Amino acid sequence: MYSCKTCRQTLSNHSSEGAIHSGEPIYLGPEDLVPPQPPASPQPKPTRRRFNWWGFNGMWTSFLALLTAGVLSPVTLLMSLKGLRRPGKKMAAVGTINSLVGIAMLLAIAYSSQQHHHERMQRRQQAKVKRANVGFVQETHGLLADAKNDLMEYRAQHQGELPQDVEGSVLVVEYVDPWGNSLRFEPESDFAILRSAGPDKRFLSADDLIKRVPGKVNAVERQIQVAKGR
Repeated sequence: MYSCKTCRQTLSNHSSEGAIHSGEPIYLGPEDLVPPQPPASPQPKPTRRRFNWWGFNGMWTSFLALLTAGVLSPVTLLMSLKGLRRPGKKMAAVGTINSLVGIAMLLAIAYSSQQHHHERMQRRQQAKVKRANVGFVQETHGLLADAKNDLMEYRAQHQGELPQDVEGSVLVVEYVDPWGNSLRFEPESDFAILRSAGPDKRFLSADDLIKRVPGKVNAVERQIQVAKGR
């Protein structure tokens, strides 16, 4: 047990501190036997939510990309996708949608430009072919005139008769038009036709170039032509 002197000393100390007047319990014992007080637990710090800068930047730049016809949309899409991996995804989602719209717009413009370029090249090619055909037509008329002169010389040497089908074809086969086809000889009753296949390279079509050569055709040859359906 503790001595009375120790108790009186302890009581006197607590009285001087005002513990009696406050109604707190008084421990009467040695100072080294006072039960230890548990340490105060630290208060948890409130967690601060980090701002999603990737989503924010992806959102406002995606609107800017729409004003540039989607040129910047691939970059803003990457920013927005990175923002989707962080808290606060609403802005990143808006940026992703705008970026996809901008990319679709960019692809549509690129496709339209490609089609326009293709059509323009076709028109240029057609105009080039048309200009070339004009010169080729004039050249072909010259070939027909030269072939006609050969047939007229033949007629003068054969009492006004034109050559037979095969013989006439041999005379004109050396004349090749600018499209790569030889002229064709077609004898009729009182004349013969020199024919070029023309730009489409097909005989008996609308663009054929022809020249008539007056003269008689041998009766036997005419019968052959009638049998062929000419």
